[in-house]
Amino acid sequence: MSFDNRIIFAPATLVGESGITVVRLSGNDSFQLIKKVLSKKPQEFAPVHIESLVSHTAQHGYLFDISTNELIDEVVITLFRAPNSYTGEDVVEISSHGGSYIYRKINNLLSSLGADHAEPGEFSKRAYMNGKMDLAQTEAVADLIKAKTEQANLLAKKQLTGEFSNKIKSLREELINYCSLLELELDFSEEGIDLVERDELLKKINKLISRFTDLTRTYESGKIIKNGVNLAIVGKPNVGKSSIFNYFLNESRAIVSEIPGTTRDFLQEPLILGGIQFNVIDTAGIRKTIDTVEEEGVRRSKLKIGESDIVLEIEDLTDPGSIGDEFVKDVPKEKVIKVHNKVDISTSGKHAGLCVSAKTGESMEFLELEIINRAKSLTHSTKSSDMIITNERHRDCLLKSCEYLVNAKEQIQKGGGNELISFEIRAAMDSVSEIIGKTANVDILNNIFTKFCIGK
Repeated sequence: MSFDNRIIFAPATLVGESGITVVRLSGNDSFQLIKKVLSKKPQEFAPVHIESLVSHTAQHGYLFDISTNELIDEVVITLFRAPNSYTGEDVVEISSHGGSYIYRKINNLLSSLGADHAEPGEFSKRAYMNGKMDLAQTEAVADLIKAKTEQANLLAKKQLTGEFSNKIKSLREELINYCSLLELELDFSEEGIDLVERDELLKKINKLISRFTDLTRTYESGKIIKNGVNLAIVGKPNVGKSSIFNYFLNESRAIVSEIPGTTRDFLQEPLILGGIQFNVIDTAGIRKTIDTVEEEGVRRSKLKIGESDIVLEIEDLTDPGSIGDEFVKDVPKEKVIKVHNKVDISTSGKHAGLCVSAKTGESMEFLELEIINRAKSLTHSTKSSDMIITNERHRDCLLKSCEYLVNAKEQIQKGGGNELISFEIRAAMDSVSEIIGKTANVDILNNIFTKFCIGK
């Protein structure tokens, strides 16, 4: 059952000028609350018999403030009776006309009747607490809402429908079985009965370690699919970084000037190329300076280079002094794309490498293609794996489980007792269980659900 008996409510759609606004209520007394304000007639309050209405049906009516006998709005009420609802409680959705004023009136009405404003993620938290979804599935709800690409959407749907949870449950069941056999064997220790061969157990533990490791490795690809590819544009001042940044965004987002040092801080904007999400970062020109503001911008630029998945190192074909390999000397070569800019005004003839003009657009399509191909190479593991981890918490739980299994392996190899081996396997099982919420403390739950949007 739910962790409290409060009726909570929140807008399930954006509030503002729109066709409709949907306000969601959840709580075991939600039907009784809506009964107090829903009328069959607009001229006067004529209560609707909520008890006779069938679950998962819509009811037309009028919302009244009975304290003042004021008609608030013509609405459609949708009812979801427990336990067949999103939260597992009685749920009511009020579809009113869109508009901030109408929502404020509904908000004040519900508050006056004792309903509380929902916290971020509180509806999904109740769904988890009431057993409608496991913890990994509820996290997928937030991922699905935030997904900006087809790949991100597909991974979120796999998690939401339980594919990922089923894989975790399968691993957990294996750990439970091994732990049970070891602990059962302890009960028959005086009789000298061996229920599990050590060599066979060692093989199974090694196989599990391999499966956990393979699953954990998919996180780097999953993180990029979920959060986007960090693409940093770097180079010395006035080589055309901001022009390239603006070209990709198709707008004058960054100020372009012939004065070196115009960009003092990094700018970051989202971009979809080839069905892949990028976080494009225009960094400050890197050079030695006595200007403290510019110096801070250079420091931040260097930090962004370290955090990036792909780095565009821009050089000015008209300025031999713009070559600056020192910017990316610590960056793996496979992350760097060297770009020669200003080919439209260069007089030095042919050039090796990728030569473009951000000003005229010359050869920029080749740069775009190269960026997309590099990004695809970062998610290559998605082609060979049936399940991809996109959540850092899941990755950390699997790493902990793997560590405990390695400890169990060492105990087996040095002839440790069943109780020591069982302890490590049970710890591995607990870590895996955290992923789906079989074991989870309050701090973990609060950290997860506070990242949700209000109304979900």
